[in-house]
Amino acid sequence: MSGAATDHRGIPARVNLLLAALALAMSGWQWIGLPLLLPAQPALGWSLLIVVLATTSYWSLLHEGIHAVLHPDRRVNDALSRLLAIGFPAPFALLRFGHLKHHQFNRTAIDRSEVFDPALTTRGAAAWRYYPQLLIGLYASEVAALLLVWLPPAWLLRFSQRLPAEPGLPKLAESLERQLLKPDTLRAMRLDSLASLALMACSVWLYGAYAWMLLLALMGRGLLISLTDNAYHYATPLHSPGDDVRQARQLDLPRWASALILHFNYHATHHRHPALPWSALPIAACAQDQQHALPYARALLRQLRGPIAQRALPQNSVHGP
Repeated sequence: MSGAATDHRGIPARVNLLLAALALAMSGWQWIGLPLLLPAQPALGWSLLIVVLATTSYWSLLHEGIHAVLHPDRRVNDALSRLLAIGFPAPFALLRFGHLKHHQFNRTAIDRSEVFDPALTTRGAAAWRYYPQLLIGLYASEVAALLLVWLPPAWLLRFSQRLPAEPGLPKLAESLERQLLKPDTLRAMRLDSLASLALMACSVWLYGAYAWMLLLALMGRGLLISLTDNAYHYATPLHSPGDDVRQARQLDLPRWASALILHFNYHATHHRHPALPWSALPIAACAQDQQHALPYARALLRQLRGPIAQRALPQNSVHGP
């Protein structure tokens, strides 16, 4: 899933490098450039609106790096991805681990945020967890990971062992220990954490009395990240042992808007072909992908309907590609 089977000749490397340079410049403006100019030109604070609106595009670039299709050279791919993640801010290795596990555990008990079991809790209690997660919680947890990576690995393993397991799929704790908590990976995450925390502290100091602008921008980014994350999976069939975990929904956007977010709305196609670069997704899309497509804005807003009882959703019966 990381992109090992990708034909690297299909990666639009030059375009991706240009987009990454623009994204890093925008990130530098948000954290350092803008606060230096704000005392003389407070109206420049409105430029943060552009930064917030570019959130999905920024994440889409990171997503390419997660699947190792941002650049054909894996060292360049990972270096660019780490730089983008520092400005996100969250440890890249953790973002990569979490997203690839999403592909592996899609619509299982640990990856269906809107689903609750009426035998264990009420819809009201589920809503108290669901709405904060939907509106900013996912991004907040990713930023909080800057501190979590400093916890003893044994603590993180102990927590992961409490997560629900799914018959026929590996336990998350085993993958966590083998892939994320290796000494070199943990060291890289902590270095990235230090860089992000230093960047944030320096930025808050530079913003000074205008720090509220930065906070609003981060809250806007958090809303977009959290709100769009599960929109492609909300109310889709649940996984059952032995079934396909690639259940996802395509979302409709005008061609130009789709290109702006690197065709991330071709999500069903991406789940069927996670090693394809963004530029190849429209070509790989099939009629089945479009069958249950929803308008993009409608898919985001329908999540406000709230948690869904487990018994109300069908089991996934999709097999094969």
